[in-house]
Order: sequence, then structure tokens, then C-alpha cells
Amino acid sequence: MNEQERIRECFCAFIEGSLVSHDNNNVLKLFADDVMGIGMGAQGVVRCKEDLRPILLNTRNGVDNSKTEIQYSNMQIRYYGDDYASICATVTILTKIKDEQFKSHIGQCASMRRIEGTWKMIMVQATPLSINIQDIEAYPLSFAEDEIETYRMHEQFSNIMRRNIIATYKIDFELGEFEDYAPTEKYSTPVTRGDRYETVIFALANEKLDGKMRLKFIETFSIDHLSKCYHNGITDLSLDFEILHPDGKKLWQRNSLHLFTDIKGHLKGYLYLFDIDREKRQELKLIGQAELDLATDVYNKGTVRQKVELALSLYGKSETCAFFMIDLDYFKHINDTYGHAIGDYVIRKTADGLKKIFREEDIIGRFGGDEFCVFYTGKNSDEILSQKAQQICEVVRSIRFGNDGEEGCSVSIGIARRTEADDFESICHKADVALYLSKNQKNRDDFTIYREN
Repeated sequence: MNEQERIRECFCAFIEGSLVSHDNNNVLKLFADDVMGIGMGAQGVVRCKEDLRPILLNTRNGVDNSKTEIQYSNMQIRYYGDDYASICATVTILTKIKDEQFKSHIGQCASMRRIEGTWKMIMVQATPLSINIQDIEAYPLSFAEDEIETYRMHEQFSNIMRRNIIATYKIDFELGEFEDYAPTEKYSTPVTRGDRYETVIFALANEKLDGKMRLKFIETFSIDHLSKCYHNGITDLSLDFEILHPDGKKLWQRNSLHLFTDIKGHLKGYLYLFDIDREKRQELKLIGQAELDLATDVYNKGTVRQKVELALSLYGKSETCAFFMIDLDYFKHINDTYGHAIGDYVIRKTADGLKKIFREEDIIGRFGGDEFCVFYTGKNSDEILSQKAQQICEVVRSIRFGNDGEEGCSVSIGIARRTEADDFESICHKADVALYLSKNQKNRDDFTIYREN
């Protein structure tokens, strides 16, 4: 038997096992374990073998006293490398119930993969039974080709994620309880059949998740929210979160939930728990690197703009927030006289000093060259802003270089309080105006708080 005959044999066994013999167990064996998708006309699309079983059972309706014959036409087979293929055909179904004969047509398409020498289906799709025969003959084989490519990407992702799986849970949301639990050697939250679903996940969130993530976790995975998602056509949900383990270590995990209904119409789901700590930390590191000025590890100009714009919309308390524009005095002279290595040293020490003066919630950035900025989120009285400015001046004056550290530098500062009308451009402009006054009217090494004329 050649490969085309083996592909045809698998395809026909699926059709005839589903519609003639109703041999559901053997039909299920025709599918790969990591089946990509199964579209059964009006039955909808399912994504795992468990979902296929009730659909196959439904094909029994009204055919107990029938005799069915299958005819094939327009069959086409295409290969994609050695291990992937697709097959399409017009399937004519002749059914005799008592003395009455019925005839219907399906445009059937399947994508297949050869696994250890045996062809398995990874995707099947049928056109509606009511479609005209002339339309079936034009059924697009390209659909199967697209699914093959999608499957290949899905397969690569699945292989990676299977290595990092912590546990699998099956839940009956109609009854609100766990049906099954399959842990790996990694740490997971153990459950037994019949445990109350929301009791377990709410306790997990309260014990091991922080603040906003706790609320988001509960909102995402509550039964009420999942029911609404399913009824709105959303069958897959995912959430990344950092969890505190018993040994005190925080690790990033992912909950990935697939929703479906069983033959009784119960809303159920498979919940997969993945260890994504390594990948997530690398992702966050790359994001951080993209946001930072690499020479100083404070935010770059583009990130400052984004974060200040967000902060201006979030900090609504009166008499809070101010923008500091900070410029090193005579920095070009330092570079020209002592070299760029000393100039870079002064820049780094200035950034380090700003980090010590301001809090984590304040936004510290470098606009480029010798120009820094800070969006300060605390009280903006003259006394507090003056105190912060004086601390900046003292930190910069303490930076020493040259022979025996006899040389130093200074800084000029412009400060603008936040007003309700401010956006990033306006508050930045006002701080820049104040900085100009410090440099040109106060002869540098000083600060100015912007005043409206």
C-alpha cells in the first residue's frame, strides 16, 4: 500500500466510522493527540479529542433503523514535505430509513500528519450539508494548506510548553467542581475530584498573589465571567502572574484555559498551568532594556514621555507633582579637557545620585547628553521642591575627578509644578523656561521654580 492509499484509508475510515458503523472509539484513534481543530459543520469547532466524542455520539440520532452508503468523488491529495498532507473530497451520503431514501452531500477536507509511519488527522472540516453540489466541487484545498502551516507553528509551541507544564485540571463549571487533576513533578495546587472550583482558586489568589493581580485573577477565572466569555464566543483565556511559592521564592506562571460544552450541555474546561518564569523574566528584561538609557539605567526620553503622560492622568491630588529639568554645567568643557571617559563617569554618578534622592514611584530619565529630568509625584510646596533641588546640587558638587580629585562640577535646575491643564509638552516647556533662568540669570549652580507671569 502506497502513501496515497494510506491517506485515503484513514480519511475514508473517519467518514465511514462516523456515519455508517458509528465505531466512535476507532474513529478517535485516527486523530493525533495534539489535534489542531475539528470543524463539524453546524456542530462548531472543537480542539481536542474529548470534544469530538459527543459530536460523534450525536451522529446516531435518527439512524438506528437506517442503512447508509458512502460515495466519494473529486478526491484530491497533496503533500507538504514527507510528513504532512491534505485531502479533500465530495462525500455523497445515501441513507435509507424504512422505505424512504435520502441523499445529501458534504465537502470534506482533512489535514494529516505521519506519526511513526502512521497517518493521523490533525484537522478536519466539512461544508454545510445544504450546500449546492457545484459549490462543493470548488471546495478550496487552500484551506487545508493554511491549516497545515498553522499546525506546524502550533506543534512547535506545544512541544515547548509541554516541557514546562506544571499541572492539568479538568473542571465542570456547571457543577462548580474539579473533575480531574494531573500534576507533574513541579509544584502545583493539588485538588481531588469534587473539590469546589471557586473555593480553591479564590484561596490561591488571596494567599499567593499581590494586590491588582489578585483581583484580576479572580475576575478572569470566576465561573460567572467564564460563562459570559463562552456565550460571547470566547473559548480560550490566558493570564500570566507571579506567584509566591512555599519556599518564599516568586515564580512566573501562566493559566491557560480552554472552554467547551459536553454532550449534556455542561460548560467545562481544561486548565493548563505552565512554568514561564525563565521566559517571562527574559521578556521583562528586554522590555526594561528598551525603556532604559543604557549608559545610566534611568529611563530614556521616549519612555519618560509615555510614563509622564500616564502619571499626569493618574495623579489627581491637588498640590502634588512637579517636573525637574536638570542640566550639568559646562559639561562640554569636562569632555574636552578630561576626555569622554570622565564625562561618562560624571553622567553615571549624576544618575546614581538622582536614584538616591527620589523614590521608586518618581520617574527619572535622561533626555540625552548632559540633560536629565525627574517627574516627582510628592507634595509640590516651595519648601519641598527647594529641598529636593538643593539635594541634587549637593550630589553633583560631590562628584570629583582630575588629579587628586581637585576638579568638580555643578548643575542647573528648572522646576515646574503640575497643573490640571498640563500635558507632557506644557510641563516640560515650563521646566525648560525655569532652567534657562537658572543658567542665564543665576549664573548656573542653582535652581528656579517656574512662576506664571
